[in-house]
Amino acid sequence: MAVKLIIEPIFEADFCAHSYGFRPKKSAHDAVDDIANTLWAGYTHVIDADLSNYFDSIPHAQLLAVVAERIVDGGILRLIKQWLKAPVISEDADGTQKSVGGGKANRKGTPQGGVISPLLANCYLHILDRTWERQHLKATLHAHLVRYADDFVVLCRHDVAGPLNVVRHVLKRLGLSLNEAKTSIVDATQASFDFLGLTIQMSRGAQTGKPYPNVRPADTSLKKIKATLTALTQRKLTAIPLSDLVENVNRRLRGWVNYFHYRNSSQAMGKVRIHAEDRLRTHLMKRHKIKDRGTGFRRFPQADLYERYGLYKVSTVAGWHSAHALA
Repeated sequence: MAVKLIIEPIFEADFCAHSYGFRPKKSAHDAVDDIANTLWAGYTHVIDADLSNYFDSIPHAQLLAVVAERIVDGGILRLIKQWLKAPVISEDADGTQKSVGGGKANRKGTPQGGVISPLLANCYLHILDRTWERQHLKATLHAHLVRYADDFVVLCRHDVAGPLNVVRHVLKRLGLSLNEAKTSIVDATQASFDFLGLTIQMSRGAQTGKPYPNVRPADTSLKKIKATLTALTQRKLTAIPLSDLVENVNRRLRGWVNYFHYRNSSQAMGKVRIHAEDRLRTHLMKRHKIKDRGTGFRRFPQADLYERYGLYKVSTVAGWHSAHALA
């Protein structure tokens, strides 16, 4: 962390404005806002890119060459090289430790979970950002790049072939490749695409009929939080104190809502709130051995779930007030 704090400002001075991942004072919401504003400006043909095993594929020699463009201190460079060569250790079910990667013979990849790995990953893909900026590709190809770490999209006003060829060419130079099975071309006026857990699509306002970027939690994100809430309220947990169980539920709910209560999220928030209420009520019925659902609703009304048992109340007011989708 000490090394990261020293070298991060050096690279921050170079990073491009359209790079948002793991950077001070930038967030996933900033990246999505950039995408939404670009869609609104007419760049609706989207290259939804997916890199093949990015963190495991970064060539050490090329990465260190990129770092050495800005860092000349040999001691720091040696430290970074040691991190890249560090063995990755895991444990079997019986607690036996074993090496599952890394080591001195390793020539590729950054240790995921390492405090410096996100910065190094940003440094390497900065070459793609720099190519886009220096060659003025937004102006010449009418294509805007938005990147969050190894997740990125290219929003095009017209043709996608030219921008896609540039992406493939730069990635090939970097020793990387697109996951062709997961990379897709989307007309955002006709279909949606997912980015950082959110689904994005151009929709039309129910009242005005005007197009706007509809940003809402992705179906996969909804399924995950519902599955988490179900797991946290299952029957076998009736033995633990109810206050602890509700605290665990609230912690997960707050974390999810803090990220996803954003732009056009009202419908999704309503679904999560209903699911949370239903799961807590079902759990209380199991604790009190109540089998009839009608009795359960009378015994544990909605107001009691919040006022008596302390369930976190999910706000269903959208994080974005001015637009409403037709569908």
